[in-house]
Amino acid sequence: MPIMSFTAAAFRLTNAQRAQLPDELISQATSAFSRDRRGKLGFGERYCFTTSGAQRFTHARDHWTELTAPAVVGLPDGLAASAPICFAAFAFDARSSQASVLTVPKFVLDVSHNSSWLHYIYGIDETVPAPAELFTAFLDEVSTQSETPGTAPGEVDVLSAYMSQDDFRQAVHDAVDMIANDALHKVVLARDELVHAPTGFHLPATMRALASDNPTAWTYKVGQLLGSTPELLIARQNNAAKARVLAGTVDRDVAINDHLIAEQLSESPKQIFEHQAAVDSLVEKLAPFATDMRVSNTPFVLTLPNVYHLATDVSAELTSSTSILDLVAEINPTAAVGGTPRESALEAIWQLESVAHGMDRGLYAGAVGWFDSSGQGEFGIALRGSVIEDEHHVRLYAGGGIVDGSDAEEELAETHAKLRPMKKALRINA
Repeated sequence: MPIMSFTAAAFRLTNAQRAQLPDELISQATSAFSRDRRGKLGFGERYCFTTSGAQRFTHARDHWTELTAPAVVGLPDGLAASAPICFAAFAFDARSSQASVLTVPKFVLDVSHNSSWLHYIYGIDETVPAPAELFTAFLDEVSTQSETPGTAPGEVDVLSAYMSQDDFRQAVHDAVDMIANDALHKVVLARDELVHAPTGFHLPATMRALASDNPTAWTYKVGQLLGSTPELLIARQNNAAKARVLAGTVDRDVAINDHLIAEQLSESPKQIFEHQAAVDSLVEKLAPFATDMRVSNTPFVLTLPNVYHLATDVSAELTSSTSILDLVAEINPTAAVGGTPRESALEAIWQLESVAHGMDRGLYAGAVGWFDSSGQGEFGIALRGSVIEDEHHVRLYAGGGIVDGSDAEEELAETHAKLRPMKKALRINA
């Protein structure tokens, strides 16, 4: 028997209620997956569980099925039955020693371009209050998360790394040799930095800065994982799925005009090969679930605050029985963060990062987002982010795709560019 069975009810906020919401509400959320002020924010916690290993997605889906119950009839006027929502962050590799984390909030604020709905997740034996009482309880929940004043961006010290910059250069050389020997076609290597703040990090202010600085990215928080990713792994609404593939990168500090962007990104054989490998991998993995699929004819250049990326949008019509977790389990990790062929690339990553240097990616580059009891959901790839190790220590990660002809210095420079958004957003206590 499950520990508890959950269901949910929801109501649409009035204009007067929306006006009562605090500014920059994402800073007070305990869980988040939001872009440009739209998306889902979780507050409080009903339940939390972890899973690990090769069956982590299946275990999560099955346990969630046990935890959720059909909608309760006879709700107070103004409430509609809704599907319970869970936020999740899954480890990149099945061998990771770090568990995947799933959390069920008490309240979820769902903001779209034309409305805001408040979802209340509750035990099936609980008496559900009327909408006005629920809104008051929600504001009380938010107030318990209220942030104290933060500071301007402060200097942080880089204490150490599992994968030093020299280690990363050597790993790139080793990967290029593997590719030259036809062991694989592409592999994505990453490195880490452990940063320290003597007065402690101010996480609410950091979340606010992430969302403000990166409006075109999905700002996420699940457990101790937080960041703003530009890459949508997969989203499912009704029977439609969509994804955005990013691979191929140029630092905006280098490509300072349109000509250089085209020359170094959209007209570069290396960048185009790296990008197409990621697109082909996604399409191959998504095809068995799709009755129809549409892929952009040519990649476009996506402009972000720190880098330019080659991007391709993919959409598909799905079979009705397909759960978002089925899709995530199949396509994660993509070639954009793993490589091709997938299994060879994952083994190379494990050997070059974890075995050689003790750098277990954990939740970095895994799937992060939300799903509900009807199989809907949105997941991004946990990039441009960090893991909070304790009040004073945050571990940052960044990586790049290695293909034939990759240069170690250029790849290292790319990681510096990808670390900038998280470093810029970090706030410290006064």
